[in-house]
Amino acid sequence: MHVAIPPEKWTQSVYSTPDSCLAKAEAEKLSSMSFDPSFFSSAYRQCIGRGHSHKDCVSSLPAVDTKLTPAGPLATPANSAEMASAVACISENGGDIDKCTSHFDALSKLAGYKEEEKKSSMQKGSEFASKAGWKMLALPVAYVGLKFIKIK
Repeated sequence: MHVAIPPEKWTQSVYSTPDSCLAKAEAEKLSSMSFDPSFFSSAYRQCIGRGHSHKDCVSSLPAVDTKLTPAGPLATPANSAEMASAVACISENGGDIDKCTSHFDALSKLAGYKEEEKKSSMQKGSEFASKAGWKMLALPVAYVGLKFIKIK
C-alpha cells in the first residue's frame, strides 16, 4: 500500500493535523522555534580567545543552549510519570487508544487543554459587551431616540 500526498496539500500536511489526531498542531508557534548550531563552538572560541586553556574552556561551557525553544508542559520532569504511564498503557494494549483514554485525558489537562464549556446567554451578552467597550453607551441613547422617532 502506498500513501501519497499531492503537492498542493504539502503545506496542509505540515501546518495541520489529521482529524483523528488528539493533539492538534499549533502552527503559530512553528516560527518561534530556534536552534543555534554554532552556540557551543562560538562560546568555546570566545573562551580560547580570552587566553584560557582548552581544559578550562571545556569545563566552563554551559550545559544547555540558552537559545533553544523551551519544551512544552508535558516534557517537564514533574509530568514524566504521567507520560510514562500513558506510553506503558499504549504498549501494553497493543496501541488500542480506547483502553487508555483516562491517561490521555490526564495528559490533555496537564498540557492545558480545556473542554469547551457551554455558555449561557448572559455570559455571551457579557462577553459581547466587554468586546464592544465604550460603544455600548450608544445603546440606551438609540433606545430612547427610537421611542420618539416614528418610522413610516
